[in-house]
Amino acid sequence: MTVNAISSYSLIQTTLDNVSSVESKLQDEQIQLSSGNAAQNFSQMSGQVQEYLNLDGVLAKNQQYQNNNAITSTFINQTSSALGNIVSTGNSIQGLITQQMTGVGESSATFLQQLQGMYQQVASQLNSQVNGQYLFSGSAINTPAVNANVYPTLAQSGTPDKSYYLGNSQSLTAQPQDNTTVTYNVTGDAPAFQDIMAGLSMAKEAVSGNGPVDTTMLQQAETFIQQGVQGAINLQATANANKVEYITIGTNLTNSQLYWQGIQQTIGNTDLVSVSTQVATNQGILQAAFEAFAKISSLTLSNYLK
Repeated sequence: MTVNAISSYSLIQTTLDNVSSVESKLQDEQIQLSSGNAAQNFSQMSGQVQEYLNLDGVLAKNQQYQNNNAITSTFINQTSSALGNIVSTGNSIQGLITQQMTGVGESSATFLQQLQGMYQQVASQLNSQVNGQYLFSGSAINTPAVNANVYPTLAQSGTPDKSYYLGNSQSLTAQPQDNTTVTYNVTGDAPAFQDIMAGLSMAKEAVSGNGPVDTTMLQQAETFIQQGVQGAINLQATANANKVEYITIGTNLTNSQLYWQGIQQTIGNTDLVSVSTQVATNQGILQAAFEAFAKISSLTLSNYLK
């Protein structure tokens, strides 16, 4: 063994150790850049594993709320739209009855035919569906709210009832976010609809007898329709308030999602600027180490004696 080899051994060994360490760091940094992940396993998260996993749970729950709320919002929007159409049809029924009372309306036969058509319009709205589920049937979502082919009649003339209704009175509730519960459905047996059906029933009864048109009964029918329309307007206002609430909650959930994702990314994602800088630095260190290794390897005894 030459003196040169003995004398330079410790320097060479130190250089090799440094090269190995830097190469290991460089390899890890390059993996971070290519994968986008700051840690390749939980052991590399420097004690932030539990926080990372907790954020996973928070984000999953938040996303589930958003998915559920999208379905409920569609239900609420369609309910509001149907109620608006019922209000419009109710106003038309009222106008038709008013014309009949003042004597400028059509014949009794035509009037009855028009009433039948308007009832079917109301029935069509009450039988509105979302994804095959009836909106106004309570929890009986597979059952239509009314039979559009059966014109409403009252068990007792002048007294609204729900004999026309095929669903149930069950309210549907949803939790759009923590600590918030919303009743989001309207059932077809609501007093507003009972009044409209009573008005339709009495309007038909008023002109169906053998004698003259019963204007008193028509007036009562008109009153029921007016009450029903106002009730439907109030129901739509509640549905619209729910729409606004869901929009606000949706915005808050989206903002929260972005916030928590940002925190999770600071734990799990690669800081591209910082790691790229480290890569460049370590590549420079390796280059310098290789040059030093080459220099040491070329030294002779005379170099050490100088």
